Amino acid sequence: MSDRKSDVELTLAQRIEVRLSGFFSKWGIVIAYISVVILIAAIALVGIGIYESKKLNKQFNEIDLLESDYLTFQSLGEDDESYDKSREALLSGFNSLAANGKGYPALKAKYLLGLFAFTEGSYREAIDHFNGVYQMGKNTYFQSLALANAAACAENMGDVQQALEYYTRIIDEFGFEAAESPKALFAQGRLEEGRGNTDLAKATFQQLADQFPNSEYAKLALNRIAFL
Repeated sequence: MSDRKSDVELTLAQRIEVRLSGFFSKWGIVIAYISVVILIAAIALVGIGIYESKKLNKQFNEIDLLESDYLTFQSLGEDDESYDKSREALLSGFNSLAANGKGYPALKAKYLLGLFAFTEGSYREAIDHFNGVYQMGKNTYFQSLALANAAACAENMGDVQQALEYYTRIIDEFGFEAAESPKALFAQGRLEEGRGNTDLAKATFQQLADQFPNSEYAKLALNRIAFL
């Protein structure tokens, strides 16, 4: 009986071996190709990751250099020999990085384009850039900063209503957490005072003094309340 059982077990083992041999004979090349493809894909993903990391580091270096050049440019006069050339180089660099960059470098480049337009008095263009920064910069400090700068542009254009809308959005969207919140509240009060809405202006100034008692804007607000 034991010999027959061994024969049966051996037969089953042989059958399994034959089936496996047949399977690998038929599909072995396909499996090998699939394994090679997976390996190549894995290597490619690692390579892409390294490339993107190097590319982003390069963009960080670019925006740092551009910002440094921009600060230098601001000290130049329009009659300076290098003014036009420096201006063209800066705008080219900012536009290229804003269009083709990613993350912080692209966002900062677009923000600096807004500042560039603002300093040249191109307020509508600056607002467009700042609105773009707001859209791109979700969950970053750039959002409230962009709204504050857009509001300043609107004020310089004489559009009090639009300026108020931008300042109000800072408070509505970011509460009192944004660094620009005290400035936004003071600007709201100042603009409402200018429109003759004295009670609303006083209420806004008081809110500012209550929320940010140690702020310089709070001191200004209390002075305005005393005057009104």
